Amino acid sequence: MPAPLDVLVVDDEPKICELLGQILTARGCAVRLAYDGLDALGKFQQQPAEVVITDIKMPKLSGIELLRELKHLDPLLNIVVITAYPSIEGAVAAMKEGACDFITKPFDVAQIQAIIYRCQQRISLSRQLRTAGEGALKLEELNRRLAELNDLKSQFLATLSHEVNTPLCLMSEWIYLLSDGTLGQLTAEQQQALDVLIGAYERLHRLLQQLIDLMQGAQITLRRQAITVQELVKQALASAIPKAAARTITVMAHLPEEPQVVEVDQNRCVAALEFVLDNAIKFNHEHGRVEIEVTGEPETVRIRIQDTGIGIPPGERERVFTPFYQVDRRMHRPHDGAGIGLTLARRYVELHGGTLTLTSEVDRGTTVVVALRRPTTAVTLPALSSSSPM
Repeated sequence: MPAPLDVLVVDDEPKICELLGQILTARGCAVRLAYDGLDALGKFQQQPAEVVITDIKMPKLSGIELLRELKHLDPLLNIVVITAYPSIEGAVAAMKEGACDFITKPFDVAQIQAIIYRCQQRISLSRQLRTAGEGALKLEELNRRLAELNDLKSQFLATLSHEVNTPLCLMSEWIYLLSDGTLGQLTAEQQQALDVLIGAYERLHRLLQQLIDLMQGAQITLRRQAITVQELVKQALASAIPKAAARTITVMAHLPEEPQVVEVDQNRCVAALEFVLDNAIKFNHEHGRVEIEVTGEPETVRIRIQDTGIGIPPGERERVFTPFYQVDRRMHRPHDGAGIGLTLARRYVELHGGTLTLTSEVDRGTTVVVALRRPTTAVTLPALSSSSPM
């Protein structure tokens, strides 16, 4: 029978803190409470705990700041974060700093019971580490922590996709009832506000779909159809050109007259090109350039996207394809995005049997080459769109 866990619970909402304390006490834990980060740090320094459960957003000392301080005092400490709403930035930041698990509000007793069990297992191994100090055991602990971190990310993304998709569906119904006039005519000011709301909704919906694809990994189901690469590029440019115009960046596309046919999942290939173009514009200089060139080869079609932007340092070029990783390429302004665009762009291309390669030079620009395989058998080509964003 595992020994009772010594748990320190930290939350600036007293009712939440006390409720969680009651749940843990009922399950045999020895619980202490703290109502802000500084209070928790002081209590831990006076009497270390085996597990710390902390809210992320708190006054005086945030959960992330508390996590850093506690990890400095005890690198093997089990720290669990509390999230009211699944937050990509907050949860990922906590995991990067060493959080081992997370609890969502409202509390799920079964989830808490599972977390207690996992903490007991880790503490048992940690005690061996503290006394034995054997290299093989340390490696086992590191491997276990890496596996748990990967499982935690998958669990978090699954929770996020489920919890966010439900209210999004409800929002879409009401938004479009307003938009088509079913609920009455709108004034010009109301229509303008609704347009902003629709744009925000569509951006959130796209992000949710991207996260689901990120979670599914190689299990993504592709819906292939015959299409020309010229059409893929034009569709990607439709969303990229307004962004470029807003920053006076010139976009030039060199497309061959002969149709370059591929058989791909249209939506995901367009998304891959949009991700690359978005970076080419976002990290470019004012009045910069982005050039797209399509060339056909016997077995592949290559799409070359070159920008005159600020470039990527040599040590960062491969890491930009890591999920949630963002290079600090500052241009005296923040850049939005979740840090998954290039991850998904490469994944989408490779799922089609293609390649996505990147070369870059600091202060000179970046070049991305997407290579898509030609179909091995004859395909029926749909008519090209008559509209062109260029």
